[in-house]
Amino acid sequence: MLRNAAELGIDWRNADFDPALLSHEREDDLLGTIAQFPSVVTSAAELREPHRIARYLEELATVYHRFYDVCWVLPRGDEALSELHVARLWLCAASRQVLANGLDMVGVSAPERM
Repeated sequence: MLRNAAELGIDWRNADFDPALLSHEREDDLLGTIAQFPSVVTSAAELREPHRIARYLEELATVYHRFYDVCWVLPRGDEALSELHVARLWLCAASRQVLANGLDMVGVSAPERM
């Protein structure tokens, strides 16, 4: 998604992130799941149960898929780029970072391109 935005010339990294624009139920679900990451990591470390991180990552991927299924991230056709598109790109970037960090913690490499 982020690579597609770059190919479209969308400079979302230099745009302000306004989380108040993320009001869809699926966006809220994804934000909530991302917010759980620190406590999942802490719990996995304290209990010496690294599988908790793997299960969390599976859940995050599922929640991201549900978000992506109903929330358009990039403008379609002649649609102008909006602040909502930018906010959703930031949400995608946060999801990507958490997935990369979690996979690294459990020793799994993540390809940049599939």
